[in-house]
Amino acid sequence: MTRLSRRELLGGAAALALFAPRARAADYASASEALAAIEGFEAEVDGYLQRLRSSVPAARAMLDGFRRDRERHHRRRARVRRRLGLPPAQVAPAGEAGVAPLPALREAQSRLVYAHAEALPTLNDSVSVALLLGDLVDLARHLTVIDLWIEAEDARA
Repeated sequence: MTRLSRRELLGGAAALALFAPRARAADYASASEALAAIEGFEAEVDGYLQRLRSSVPAARAMLDGFRRDRERHHRRRARVRRRLGLPPAQVAPAGEAGVAPLPALREAQSRLVYAHAEALPTLNDSVSVALLLGDLVDLARHLTVIDLWIEAEDARA
């Protein structure tokens, strides 16, 4: 069983509190529906990140770190699916987005964070909740970095 540290749990709770006022409140009917939404939002984020990786060479190391985190998240969701007796994900690999403005990436990342938070009540399994909560903490951290990137770009303009 993967256990989250107290710091990770507090970080996840803080992320939920931070994003709760702006959440779009999806009410997923099942864990399968929630995980499918997460995977769809993740594909959208991946497309933007692939585009940024190819168009902003200075950001490649950071974006590669994001990709490694998302690969770990994918493995964890596969574990959640197995634990819950759900079939494997049926998501096509993301293609590179035609454009990748940072505000669009921020909105896509935000949707992904919200989907994780909104999926938690559907899981009914403490290990699965812990796995997705750990991913939520990573994704909230990514969102913060994206926000800082946007601020830095705005300051340069």
